[in-house]
Order: sequence, then structure tokens, then C-alpha cells
Amino acid sequence: MRSPKHMRTIPNIFSSADLPLPTLPFDVISEILARLPVKSLLQFRCVSKSWKSLISDPVFAKKHLNLSTTRRLLCVSYNPSFRFILNSYSLQSVFTDTNYSITRFQFPFGVISKRYSHYIVGSCDGILCVANYRFPPDFKHVVVLWNPSIRKFKELPPFENPTDLDRRIITYGLGYDHVSHDYKLLVLYNSFLKGVIAKVYTLKADTWRTIKRFPSDFGRLADYGRGIYVSGTINWMIRQCWIVSFDLVTESYQKILPPRQQTEPKYLGLSVLRDWLCIISYNDVWVMKEYGILDSWTKLFNVTHLLDPPSSFFRLTNVLYIFQDDQVLLVFKNPWDRVLLIVYHFKNDTSKVSFLLKDISEVYVESLISP
Repeated sequence: MRSPKHMRTIPNIFSSADLPLPTLPFDVISEILARLPVKSLLQFRCVSKSWKSLISDPVFAKKHLNLSTTRRLLCVSYNPSFRFILNSYSLQSVFTDTNYSITRFQFPFGVISKRYSHYIVGSCDGILCVANYRFPPDFKHVVVLWNPSIRKFKELPPFENPTDLDRRIITYGLGYDHVSHDYKLLVLYNSFLKGVIAKVYTLKADTWRTIKRFPSDFGRLADYGRGIYVSGTINWMIRQCWIVSFDLVTESYQKILPPRQQTEPKYLGLSVLRDWLCIISYNDVWVMKEYGILDSWTKLFNVTHLLDPPSSFFRLTNVLYIFQDDQVLLVFKNPWDRVLLIVYHFKNDTSKVSFLLKDISEVYVESLISP
């Protein structure tokens, strides 16, 4: 065996003195970072001051949002101490036998208490809107904008309401005004004397203002819970079987009629698939391929045959997501609020029961947008 003194010394070819580390132009770094998950970006803020400044820039946040492909399922639950908990599932988990990649969030703010029940009004660009319902006698509006991906939230200022407020009838809708580049929250609530009152909250101004009253001839809302955001508008189903649309730019209302081909105009609710407004009519699913164009209503599929007789208690209540290969994620719910997720390929007419959960809310996109 040769002694160490006869061993040849291997030069360090990676020495910074001999070979400087390569560097990338900052524009290229920005393009790479804009395509990474939020979790990684939050960690990379520690790399350097320039990276932290870039990742914290609202312009970069918008660019990241436009390139983001990460979608997650929301599942709301309450633990024994009445704390509001949000379970976030990887969207790909619906194709597997195990619910992998589960992230659990607990509201970090004190406004969520035992005295108020809350629900997710909706989401826009990764921002969730959470509001209270089942109001106690000493009613208090609690509305919060929250991005769980970056763990930032904002409790909205209270809005003035009349003394004759009908506490059972209140609904919200969250969306984005592409002209003012601002997020807006519309609230509709019923006054016994004045009818339905409408107020708009704008995130930049951080204030509420009263706008044109909801038209009395439009009828009564069918779902006093949440409005559906699509194509710059917020939409509600009317009990008289049409849709009322609120334009976030002009802050005006219009009627949208249901499909002409529908023989029984009785609907369970609204949803959104891609950028299409979606109607769930019993076991039929319709989409409006061009928003506001009546002739663009298209019947995608019927779900009558998807459930076996033992599962007849379950009813289609929502269409959560449509994948690139034309598979859709359907939500069936029974009277006991148990949720059955089914992945259905409507072109091949094949389906797969995914898993059974409690109170799935919707699909949201991960983003860096701060409320």
C-alpha cells in the first residue's frame, strides 16, 4: 500500500479562485421564480435582499398568478373547541386512493370565535372571503379576506346596516375589477322597509359604500350565501329561474336567461368551469361558452347514471373543476352533509369515486396576492 506522501494531490477545479461561479441575468431569475410554487418562493425570500424584494413585489405576484398552475381543494371543518379549520388537498389527490399533500390551516385571527359560524364566500386569485352566518341575537358582521398560501389576512371594517335588517337574508360576492385593478366585495342584504340594499367594499380604499339598490323586479335570490365570480361579474340564481349578474366595472345589474332548450327550468345552483358560467339543473350540467350570449348555452352531460341505487341519497350540488383531458370533479352531497367526490370523464362516459369528505367548499389557486 502506498503511503499518503506518494499520493497525488487532486486539484480543486471548483475553487472560486480558479473558476468563478456562473451568474444568471436577473430577468432570467425572475422568469424562473415566477413558475415556482408559493411555498418555495416564501423560503427563497431568505436567499438575498434582491430576491426578497422581487418576491414581495405586487407586480411579480400578478405575474406569478398568471403562470400559476397549482390548484387545491378546500375542506372546512370545526374541531371540538369550535375553531375554524381549513384542510387543503392537492387537486391530484382525487385520482389516488390516498389524500396526500394535505395542508391544514387554522385561522390566526381572533374574530373567529365560538359564538359565530363561518363559511367561505368564495375565492378570487387565491384570496378567500370568509363571512359569518347563523347570526346570534347580538348580530355582528364579520368578514375577512385571507390568503392561506402566504398566511396573510385582513378583517374588513364593519358596514352600517339598518335596524330593520333581516339577518337571515345576506349574501356576498368577491371579484376583480380589471379596469381599476382592484378587488371588490359586494354584499346584498334585506331591509324590511327598504328592500335589498347593496354595498361594495374596495380593497385599495378599504371602505364600504352604498350603490344602486338591487332591482326589485329582478325577483328573489335563490341562494343567500355566495355569488359566483366569472368574466368580471358576480352572479346569483334567482328563484324565478334566471340569473342576475353584477358587473364589477360598471357596478350595474343585468338579467341572464337560462338555456332555451331546458324543459324544466328548476335549478340547484351556479358554479364556474374554466371561464364558463355553469348551471346545475338537477342531474344536468350546462355551461355558457360565451358569457352573456344566450345561444352559447351548452349541455355538457347528465349524471343520472353515475350513482348506484344504494347511493341515491346523494345529490349533485356542485361542479368543482374541469381538467385538461375533459374530466370533471363533481360534488354530491347527502342530507347529512357528507360529501362524495366523483371524477367523471364526460366524453368517455367513465367515472371514479374519489373519496368521502365533510363540507368541500371549492377549488382555489395558490398565489402571492396579499389581501
